[in-house]
Amino acid sequence: MRRISTLLLTSLLFLASCGGSADPAEQTKAGERALGTQDFSAALSEFQGALSAIGDNPQDPLYLRAKLGEIEARATTDAAKAKDDLIALAAALPGKVSDRDFNRIASRMGDAGLFSEAIALLAKAEELFPDSEHLKKLGAKLAENAQKAGDSSAMDALAGLGYVGDN
Repeated sequence: MRRISTLLLTSLLFLASCGGSADPAEQTKAGERALGTQDFSAALSEFQGALSAIGDNPQDPLYLRAKLGEIEARATTDAAKAKDDLIALAAALPGKVSDRDFNRIASRMGDAGLFSEAIALLAKAEELFPDSEHLKKLGAKLAENAQKAGDSSAMDALAGLGYVGDN
């Protein structure tokens, strides 16, 4: 009986080790697919798994994709952290994070009614990309959404950036 238990335990350990190693490229793709279906929890898990495998190595070709994916997956569940992480990533990797990245993540926040964080990203992005057409459209979209939501503080913040009123 002891021999059967040992054999069973060994088999289970072997099977567990076979399924445990994940390819960060596959995890990144799976995270992107999950974002596409708005399964943010699954996306976050996949991107975090990829980043765990990659390590803190911004030179890895997958790092930026996985990190941006992680930030986007978090945009509606922990917008403050997503905002801080995107700003930190842009500072750490100058020229790698684009106005489109800021636009995509801030748009997701704005669509969820998370105007404070979305507007903070818009303001930071405008410093980095002052001539971006994407950001001008984002500002107009945020103003429209904030007006529909009746969010006066968001409207005031957007007025300060020139998206509302006579600015």
